[in-house]
Amino acid sequence: MNVYAIKIEDMNKKEINNLCLSINLEKRNRIQKLLRKRDKIRTLIGEILIRMLIIQKVNIKNNFIIFDENQFGKPFLKNYPKFHFNISHSGDFVVCGIDDKPIGIDIEEIKSIKYKEIAKFYFTINEFNYIIENNLETQLARFYEIWTLKESYIKCVGQGLSISLKSFSINIDKYKNIDLIEEYENNRYLFKFLKLDSNYKTAICSSNKEMSDRVKLIEQKLLIKEYLKLI
Repeated sequence: MNVYAIKIEDMNKKEINNLCLSINLEKRNRIQKLLRKRDKIRTLIGEILIRMLIIQKVNIKNNFIIFDENQFGKPFLKNYPKFHFNISHSGDFVVCGIDDKPIGIDIEEIKSIKYKEIAKFYFTINEFNYIIENNLETQLARFYEIWTLKESYIKCVGQGLSISLKSFSINIDKYKNIDLIEEYENNRYLFKFLKLDSNYKTAICSSNKEMSDRVKLIEQKLLIKEYLKLI
């Protein structure tokens, strides 16, 4: 397992368009339809990051990289069943995890929101109690802990929102050990928090017993430079 992170920087329209020429038409059109430039950059950087990793790790030329999606919309690398990846972005960061087993990763920028109302609607009673049992200063951070863990699990199993967020529960004990409480899973999934930035919460989920909490931070300019060399 390896986890990578990019802190995004601004790009001009020409730079975005030139990089888009190196990706498939479907993804290119999806990026072009995004209204905010910031969203375009995050999505594009996520795309070239995973393409660079595939070229390096799987030894496929860029033009021969083919992505497909399962019935729930989770992307995968076609014809390479042992290569798994997942991408998430929020705020200034794009993160990507790769593994030889299914993997899910989620990053969320910590923002002031009505977290209690959201938690009551989407979280289990145990998860809600975990949030509110602590002082007000840490409740918002705890909300994002649960949120990223639940999202990472859903992305790992690859069934999207067909899984109700209340159908399983995340338990975090006083030692920060994390367990999944779900009738049929028998705790075969493992979770970790990733330390990236104090204004973000990032979580990863996998069945890999050797999962790491280390994140390799790559500068955006270096990523683009290396990627252009490879293609």
